[in-house]
Amino acid sequence: MSDQLDANTPTLQIRADLDALAPERLLVFELTGSVLQFEQAVRLVPGLEFLGAEDLEEDELDKNPAVYLMVPSEGALRNIVTLWKGWRGTGNVPPGFSAWKTLLSQLRNIRPWGPQDRIAPGDYEILAAEAEMGLPTVRVEIELVFRTTAGAAEQPARQKIEALGGAIISRSRIEGAGYHALLCDIPTIALRDALEHDPAGLAGSEAILQIRPQSIFQSIAIEEIDGAPAGVAPPLQGDPITAIFDAVPLSAHPRLAGALSIDDPFDLEALAVGPRKHGTAMASAVVHGDINLTWTRPLERPIHFVNMLYATADPEHPERFPDRLPADMFEMALIRMRDGDDPLAPHVIIINASLGDPNKPFYGRMSGWARVVDYLASKYGVLFIISAGNHHGLFETEDMTAGAFEALPLDQRARVALRASASQIATRRILAPAEAMNAVTVGALHADQFTYPHPLPAATLDVWADTGLCTISSGLGPGYGGATKPEILAPGGKHHVRLAPHGDHHRLHPLGLNAGAFGGIAVAAPPSATSLGPNVVARSVGTSVAAALTTGVATRAHEALEAAYPDFGGLPSVQRAALLKALLVHGARWTQARDLLVEILGPADNRQHYRQKDNVRRYLGFGAYDPELVINCAEDRATLWAVGTLNADQGRRFRIPWPAIMSGKAIPHGLRATLAWFSPPRPGAVAYRAVRMKIVEPQQLGAAGIKAPGSQPDPKQAHKGTVVHRHWGGEKAAAIAGDGFFEIDVQREADDLDHAVSFALVVTLEMAGQAEVYAQILNRVPIKPLVPIPA
Repeated sequence: MSDQLDANTPTLQIRADLDALAPERLLVFELTGSVLQFEQAVRLVPGLEFLGAEDLEEDELDKNPAVYLMVPSEGALRNIVTLWKGWRGTGNVPPGFSAWKTLLSQLRNIRPWGPQDRIAPGDYEILAAEAEMGLPTVRVEIELVFRTTAGAAEQPARQKIEALGGAIISRSRIEGAGYHALLCDIPTIALRDALEHDPAGLAGSEAILQIRPQSIFQSIAIEEIDGAPAGVAPPLQGDPITAIFDAVPLSAHPRLAGALSIDDPFDLEALAVGPRKHGTAMASAVVHGDINLTWTRPLERPIHFVNMLYATADPEHPERFPDRLPADMFEMALIRMRDGDDPLAPHVIIINASLGDPNKPFYGRMSGWARVVDYLASKYGVLFIISAGNHHGLFETEDMTAGAFEALPLDQRARVALRASASQIATRRILAPAEAMNAVTVGALHADQFTYPHPLPAATLDVWADTGLCTISSGLGPGYGGATKPEILAPGGKHHVRLAPHGDHHRLHPLGLNAGAFGGIAVAAPPSATSLGPNVVARSVGTSVAAALTTGVATRAHEALEAAYPDFGGLPSVQRAALLKALLVHGARWTQARDLLVEILGPADNRQHYRQKDNVRRYLGFGAYDPELVINCAEDRATLWAVGTLNADQGRRFRIPWPAIMSGKAIPHGLRATLAWFSPPRPGAVAYRAVRMKIVEPQQLGAAGIKAPGSQPDPKQAHKGTVVHRHWGGEKAAAIAGDGFFEIDVQREADDLDHAVSFALVVTLEMAGQAEVYAQILNRVPIKPLVPIPA
């Protein structure tokens, strides 16, 4: 043991995440307190190093935190376990190990990685429920330990599965994502053995990293609208820049006819015998937006649509994946679009994926599907726009009967409902692959353009009306490594609840497939048995349609930039994708729900503002997006953008013209800056996020009469992902000295990547009511739009 900690031997490395590590050389440290406290204790021990500590984020919701130690030999593993057993028995350590006392005092246990680790707590309940269904076999996803040689893990795993009477349905290995997985049917008895941590079964195989439920699809709430006006697809031409990965749509719907180019690489068209609701709704939201709200800018290009699921006649499972792993399907779709001698859609840089997997909520470990999204985004320079996912489980509320709840004023109902939501925050997290660091994840804002024309039915309530909150079902953050997820909220319809008595208390049930009867986003829909014709419109509620609306805005922003700047299409696709990513987040601001969230979730002590902001961003991300700011300027507001590349440990300074009209006036004014890039994923490395960039806090804030308000994530929270969004404001503008420029620095931190990485920066200056802001900035920039930006 002492030899392993000698100064002449490699440092022992403790990690917060076990992705791509070798389980046979892994010790699990089960903690009694927080990971951050443990990281501080590690610093006291010579020869130990906590890797990836900069990615740690305090998560009080994790009741059983654990970290992982890679050991250089089996002997070292045994010796550390012996040290732990001695401490647990006597409270003492051998001579020379006194520095370990603080570390050991924070542990519940030290043990080798084993059978109990191959089914994560979040997956256990789902798999246990499937094991109790009485079927002879259960379909599961088995992620393998990623080895350099593919057969090193797959061959023994296959042999084990087949020896137990199982069958391999499909497989995928994607090296850049450190992803190697099998889709299998295994006997239910074998699953029960794994749930009981039987070392002789699947849970004992060193080739297996984890056993997970099969990916499933989440149906959306959609309600047909009577008497909807007729509509058709706009005339579209050119090469698609946007793709949709979704269920087979009704492409002949009058509102979609001619708008979609369909790719069916998995032969799903013939299987889609049920109502094609989800894909049709998502395509409609991208092409038309909310049909109840006319777009000021129609779409110009067709949309490339890749069939990923198919509609069945089974009402319990209306739309499902084929016998493939979703991550594998994503990679194949990108290869067909962008690679080869004859790519199907070589110009696509935006991909909508409203496909949250309710079997895989994010509990701290990134899913293989999300790692593949990160890899594909980085490799191809594409922006994935992904829905945060929805949770339709009921809310338990205590110490109040249903009648007492109904009698409350509206604002008090919202508070009670929010307390119920906060009590379940740990189980209502974003759904895979929404945790992908390179994607923009979209939550659903509780808002739409529809007002129910009648009194609501008894016990049906709009509990979060006019609060500025996300919908009551929207998946909550944060994301991997404490990144802000979802990044933005977009309208997802007003999701009502049904009130149900429960003894002396009551329950709130988010409405299911009938939620669209009382709110939602208007979209095209397939005809039903009672439809009067093919031009059917319905209302959809949830994060799926919110992400699709966002995709439509990103597409229109690209088309507006093409019209304004003739050379825009010549920029590298990765830079254009990064710019769209920055633009989507750029207009986001916390809604009035910020104060309500702080009141209900706390902490009450305003000195704990970091924790307060963390609770707010779980619900709001960076805030509700502003589609007008994404696409348009205004006379009293100007938005500037830049793209470029940075090498490791390199920075770039941008000089922003400060308009004279914004100097020396006692008028509210502000500055916003958003930075975006795509980082290669590094599974198993010190830091999964290989490239880190930051906006350096400007030095001239005081001179401009602005400062960072509390109504945004903390700077540390804002810099956790691959998009950074900051804003500053003030009530009184000082006079900018010198030549009237404001400087913003962008910095790429030191890393071991040996090539430049593209980035995009977006900056907006605004002073309400001062009509010369835009013109004064326009006159001082060298590159001007060819055509006026709509104001």
